[in-house]
Amino acid sequence: MAFEPRTMVAQRGAFGKVSRSIEPAEGVDPADPRYRAAILQHFLARWIRDALGIRGVTPAEFLASVPDAPGLSVDRQRRVLRGETTATYTDLAFWAGHFPFIARQMSAYLASWADADSPQKPDFAPQAPARAQARPPLR
Repeated sequence: MAFEPRTMVAQRGAFGKVSRSIEPAEGVDPADPRYRAAILQHFLARWIRDALGIRGVTPAEFLASVPDAPGLSVDRQRRVLRGETTATYTDLAFWAGHFPFIARQMSAYLASWADADSPQKPDFAPQAPARAQARPPLR
């Protein structure tokens, strides 16, 4: 059964916008596969926003610049980024194909599950794309 990913998190407005994990909504078990999938999509949305921000484009502008891809309409992608609809493997393959750091980050995040004592490792700290990382402070 389909679900709205952002309903699984406590702060729906933070979905895809903050660079940390979001606590589960009240009554949602952190081990619930739907919550775990929602957090995967939350991070995916965040990484997409970071990548597009580096290029200085909106999702609509970026999607208009690539060949037509079924299922990747601007409206649907906006809903995916907000967590209103579930992302698919097609979405992941599309964005990771254009921004390889997304594939690396997703791989690192999934690998953190194997290293964690609990299903949701709370201290996973995703990295921004290399060009978006802050510069060291001046001394």
